[in-house]
Amino acid sequence: MKVLIVGLGLIGGAYAKRLSELGYEVYGVNHRIDPVNFAIEHKYIKAGSVNAKDYLPLVDLVILGLYPSHIINFLKENKEYLREGLLITDVTGVKSNYIEEATKLSYPATYLAHHPMAGREKKGIEYAHEVSFNKANFIITPILGNKYDDKYIDILKRIGKELEFKNISILDTKSHDFMIGYTSQLAHAMAVALVNSDTKPDTNLYIGDSYRDLTRIAMINEVLWTELFFENKEFLLENIDNFMNELSKIKSSLENDDKEKLKELFKKSTKIRSEMER
Repeated sequence: MKVLIVGLGLIGGAYAKRLSELGYEVYGVNHRIDPVNFAIEHKYIKAGSVNAKDYLPLVDLVILGLYPSHIINFLKENKEYLREGLLITDVTGVKSNYIEEATKLSYPATYLAHHPMAGREKKGIEYAHEVSFNKANFIITPILGNKYDDKYIDILKRIGKELEFKNISILDTKSHDFMIGYTSQLAHAMAVALVNSDTKPDTNLYIGDSYRDLTRIAMINEVLWTELFFENKEFLLENIDNFMNELSKIKSSLENDDKEKLKELFKKSTKIRSEMER
């Protein structure tokens, strides 16, 4: 299969690297030429340029590694090259706000998004080799009510399996965005708030694994994550409210010297979290 990856950043670069290793014929496009040259030099792609039109007529699958706000512009600019039988997907972390327009603009090609739940706190194709898929979740995200040819769903499932993702699932775009608002965006918000609440200049001398594990993702791509937070504002705010409600229960237990209530909260979290490991 011939694949075009548009956007050779961290995840786009990781896809290019692994798919080339698996024997796919991979091409790359990026608005800056340096990542393209890096990808060619490291054999992540067969060829590449700054113009998608150079490769769109050749490929069977397009993977968009673009920010959500750039996807619509890409489809508009390249509309004439989108044809029947071409599958277009993206790897962005939110879907609902642009997905229906993207689907319409892609016609007669088929647009079927997905979300690889993998990444690093670093950015850029230079770190693509550090991205690991084999413990990550791979979510295919159709629009609820839309009918998709099974062959396109099967293509994405096959790629997920070949990239060795741990779990492959299908979740409609709105359900996906609510879930990601909780499992990913809320976690990033918590990490940022925890780090920014630091009041001491020498905290680094006293941190342990708990702090390291909780705050690694606070080293954040501010441009991308600002966009992701605002794209998913409604669901993220709902999840922040739910979290603040639970945090207030812990605070209330301490204020009221209610040890039994605090123990119950700890038991509940232990039970829920342990069940996720099954």
